[in-house]
Amino acid sequence: MENKYDSVMVGGGLAGITAAISAARLGSKVALVQNRPVLGGNSSSEIRVRVGGAGSEIEVAGVGNLPWARETGIIEELFVEDRPRDPSHLETSETNSIWDLVLYEKVRKEKNIALFLNTHAREANTTGNLIEKVVCTQLGSEKTICLKGKIFVDATGDGTVAKYAGAEYRMGREAQCEFNEELAPLEADGLTMGNSLSFHARDVGHPVKFEPPSWAEDFPSDRDLPFRNHSKIHAGYWWIEVGNPPFDTIGDNEKIRDELIRQLLGVWDHIKNHGDHGADNYVLDWIGMVPGKRESRRIIGDYILNEKDIKSAKLFPDRVAYGGWWFDLHTPGGILAKDKPPEPAFAEEPTVLKKKMVPVPFAIPFRCLYSKNIKNLMMAGRDISVTHVALGPTRQMGTCAVIGQAVGTAVYLCSKYDTTPRNIHENHVEELQQLLLKQDCYIPMLENQDGQDRARKAKVTSSSTATLKFLKGQQRDELDVIRAQLFPVTGSHIDSIRLLLESRRSNDTDVSLGLRQAKHIWDFAGNKDLVVARGKVPAHSFGWVRFQIDQDVTPHKLYWVHLPKKENIFWTRCDNHPVGTVSAFRFLGTWKVQKCVYSMTLNPPSTPYEPLNTVNGSPTRPEKWTNIWISDAEEEFPQTIEVNFGKPVQFNTVCLTFDTNLNKEYFYTPPLYRAPECVRDYTIEYLGGKEWRSLTSVKGNYQSRRIHTFRTVVSSKIKVTIHATNGSRSAHIYGIRVYDE
Repeated sequence: MENKYDSVMVGGGLAGITAAISAARLGSKVALVQNRPVLGGNSSSEIRVRVGGAGSEIEVAGVGNLPWARETGIIEELFVEDRPRDPSHLETSETNSIWDLVLYEKVRKEKNIALFLNTHAREANTTGNLIEKVVCTQLGSEKTICLKGKIFVDATGDGTVAKYAGAEYRMGREAQCEFNEELAPLEADGLTMGNSLSFHARDVGHPVKFEPPSWAEDFPSDRDLPFRNHSKIHAGYWWIEVGNPPFDTIGDNEKIRDELIRQLLGVWDHIKNHGDHGADNYVLDWIGMVPGKRESRRIIGDYILNEKDIKSAKLFPDRVAYGGWWFDLHTPGGILAKDKPPEPAFAEEPTVLKKKMVPVPFAIPFRCLYSKNIKNLMMAGRDISVTHVALGPTRQMGTCAVIGQAVGTAVYLCSKYDTTPRNIHENHVEELQQLLLKQDCYIPMLENQDGQDRARKAKVTSSSTATLKFLKGQQRDELDVIRAQLFPVTGSHIDSIRLLLESRRSNDTDVSLGLRQAKHIWDFAGNKDLVVARGKVPAHSFGWVRFQIDQDVTPHKLYWVHLPKKENIFWTRCDNHPVGTVSAFRFLGTWKVQKCVYSMTLNPPSTPYEPLNTVNGSPTRPEKWTNIWISDAEEEFPQTIEVNFGKPVQFNTVCLTFDTNLNKEYFYTPPLYRAPECVRDYTIEYLGGKEWRSLTSVKGNYQSRRIHTFRTVVSSKIKVTIHATNGSRSAHIYGIRVYDE
């Protein structure tokens, strides 16, 4: 059996899925090959690793957790589709087959994708430095399948196709001196991060004994599991990890699985039979049999992303994706390195931990996504061109998914221009970037410059606009560190600011407040205070404290205030999190952004959610500004937003981007969840003569991105009317695009 495609993509994890879907939707014919019966890779129900990324929380205090950094594009679509249907959480060990089904349905829905499940690529035939075809064996059917293509994408994680094709690759750790990386070892070696198995347990309401097999590892006491928190007994642990040394993560795959099962059952025996872990009524109801891999081959591209690039948040001219996870580099040997923490940061000095922080989203250049020496080979996922150290922040599945969408979009351009990925970089990278933005992908500090977008220069009005409001919070953070709050300002002057503070002191306390300007929502670095104001917090009090600012500011910019350390003075943490606001605290000598806000009021008030934000060309998320229209919560539905082109224009497509709360992590969303902020029921109309005429009407929406195509019309205006949301009292729209396609 032999078939020919525009692209053959091998690997059905999230990177391969998003690559295939993006290429197919743009018109490329794609073969997607997966050697398992389900899609999703490490996120599937076979392995059940939670999907992390730029905005994810981790176990190390003060690291990770970037606000407003959740991945968008196809990965957002997949998650948002899963939540209303799925009765499970997306936490590690809890993923079920509904997630598998969502991925399967999304791939099957694309007519340009030929899906080959249970199909293993075992050979790549090349002529010179070009791949002609991959030879696959399909399990069960016993068929040999030859897939020819113009462009090949290795999304296997292990870089299997790339190796078969003779692509240059690396495996192991670079020496510190090669890329001047602080986190690299002094000498290069072949060590890699390991593989893990998860488990799941449930409470059956009565005691259940567990007798381990004789071959299980023995952990008699908590001292035998140092640095390894096992208090959450219902779900398995990422630190049940085995790799190199002593095993090769590819060649010893079967030995690693066997050793992981031995270690896993030993950990469960410890939880059940050694010490009181509250596990008497718990029983194992699932054990993974497919290890989740972290690291193996990394294919060399025209550029190798390194630690310094990530820490400096370098804005590469060819940036097409982004990440935001920390430098998460596990201990070689994993659980077999018994006396060492599974992640060195768990026991490192604070000054070393500081080196692993990623303070802002970092860019990933296109040159890391295609092979240096195989002309028609691209990479998607954890096998891209990075150093071992840079793999730490780029290997998360959310990051791999946005990389995959960039690769799939580039595949389409390779077909469009009948050329190679390198030529796309040299001659068409701006087109690639604009296509990704059009698909609601985020690229740091890159704006919509699409000349075909009819709405780009339009005037926009709305029925109402929200005012920035911070509500009273329930929690109070002590000023045991310097704390700060960032906010958008629409006026040219700040008269005063009030903060909700509590004093547990027996005397009145003077507190100083500094005001600074920010470049973007993650920016708390540098700059001197524009003004320092003072306020008095009465003894044993709780209430609003006024700070007289009296400072001219630049309209439509971000500013932030900070308070110094003051023991027994507390700043109230706010329950709601207005779009485009971020708080921070000083951590190890640097600013650490966090996903909460502090209660404050501005005088005069700020109204940063104007309708013009929907067409201003900025990313469809907070970045240098709020970039969203929000209606006044005090006004009843329906709410409307009207786009005035200034003259009659021809169009047949309207793209809307709604708010699904990019500050909320998916694995913390409850089952059967729909984002309250997302618009549910709406209509789109155009002005025909003197009357508004219907283009479409939607009920029950929960997706963030909706594309509406219809017969071509000519009009000077369109109007979107929001009749209801999924719970919010305000209408939220990030972006409106209009095309004649």
